[in-house]
Amino acid sequence: MAFFRNFRIHAHGVHVLLTLYNGIIVFLLAFFMGITQKKINLSMSAGSFLQQVPVLPVPADERLAYALAAFGVLAGCGYIYSNAGRLPWPLRYAVFVLEMSLCIFLMHILNLAYDGVVLLLIADLMYCYQGRHQMIVMLLAMAVVYFVISYNVSLWQMKVVPFEVYAGYYNHEVQSMLLPLKNLLTYGNITIFVIYMVVLIQDKRRENEEIAGLNRQLLSANNKLNESNLQLNISNAKLNAANKKLKEYAMTIASLTEIKERNRLAREIHDTLGHALTGIVAGLDACMVTLEIAPKETREQLGLLRETAQHGMVDVRRSMHMLRPDDLEKLSLQEALEKLARDFSRTAGVQVEIKFDKFPAQFREDEADVIYRIVQEGMTNASRHGHASRVGISLVGNGSSLEIVIADNGIGCQKVKKGFGLHHMQERLELLGGTLRFWSEKGFVLEICIPLNREWKQSEV
Repeated sequence: MAFFRNFRIHAHGVHVLLTLYNGIIVFLLAFFMGITQKKINLSMSAGSFLQQVPVLPVPADERLAYALAAFGVLAGCGYIYSNAGRLPWPLRYAVFVLEMSLCIFLMHILNLAYDGVVLLLIADLMYCYQGRHQMIVMLLAMAVVYFVISYNVSLWQMKVVPFEVYAGYYNHEVQSMLLPLKNLLTYGNITIFVIYMVVLIQDKRRENEEIAGLNRQLLSANNKLNESNLQLNISNAKLNAANKKLKEYAMTIASLTEIKERNRLAREIHDTLGHALTGIVAGLDACMVTLEIAPKETREQLGLLRETAQHGMVDVRRSMHMLRPDDLEKLSLQEALEKLARDFSRTAGVQVEIKFDKFPAQFREDEADVIYRIVQEGMTNASRHGHASRVGISLVGNGSSLEIVIADNGIGCQKVKKGFGLHHMQERLELLGGTLRFWSEKGFVLEICIPLNREWKQSEV
């Protein structure tokens, strides 16, 4: 009984076995006929062989190639038809007609020596059988298959080389082995087909039993719903389970909060050091070029780089203590962003244009931090990864949200992949309920939308 526990899966396995078995038989027959023809040619007895057959046989290599190719397509059709429940009916019947045509072709290419492939066609029909109407369609289809194949067999009866003629080339001992072996292979195919049908029938019976069992369970559940005492016990049990889950959830939240805080610290350090070091590296590259031709300008540039490094050190210290940029402590957000753009433009040699439109005068501390870090990371990525010479930043308030667009003229990329910066930019925005979109088109573009705090959204500059 263990064999029938999961009938659908076992039925599929038997179907695969039936397909492989038929493939082996087709290969053996095509190979046998081909090798026999080659032996006849090598033994110089082709003339006497041709006198025994009504038609010129198909060349050996072509027969084997045609047989294997046709059976491969037939097996593929069987796989498609096994998923026929998910296919529209025109495509389902088109696959069936193709299968029937391939069966006829295989019988012809094998000189009517084997007709077991028809059982594969019937197995596919039975696999997707559902309900009385499908049974009627299946019986009609089987009648059509029988008629078409019988008609073609009678039509080709005198136009093929019988298997017995090929077997007649060998001595009586070999012949006495070949014909019983051929019959044995045929009976084996029938046996597997019968097993397949039994498994399918058991599968349908099991499905009906499961449906009946589900109906009984539903009736029992309805009866239980009418018992008030049981309802009360179930409600209490659910309440206890909910309390337990709530405690587990609280523990999970505590763990996640700790993880988020660690990630936040990592983002802050990444943003601060990454921004500062990008500007310093770009500035040093410029100094290396102008060192000999413009020493005075080089010294001025080195002074700017020193200031940038000092600011970076201050930001790192403050990030470790308060996780907040130094400029945001002294200036408004708009002033801090303008200063950030000026400093980056001077140190990195990138032309930065920043515009404000209906920009709110006040932000919560967490909102200001996120906006500042996003603009900072956008400029850093434009210089570091995009090698841009110009960056345009637009911050527009529309009453209920703030939209930020950061676009550069860098090299862009064909397929954008989230790195550390974009990944943590996304995390920052999720904390505020914001969204992030980005694409590469003649450079790189970031589009950010952040919902504004209701308490301050009417105050604008």
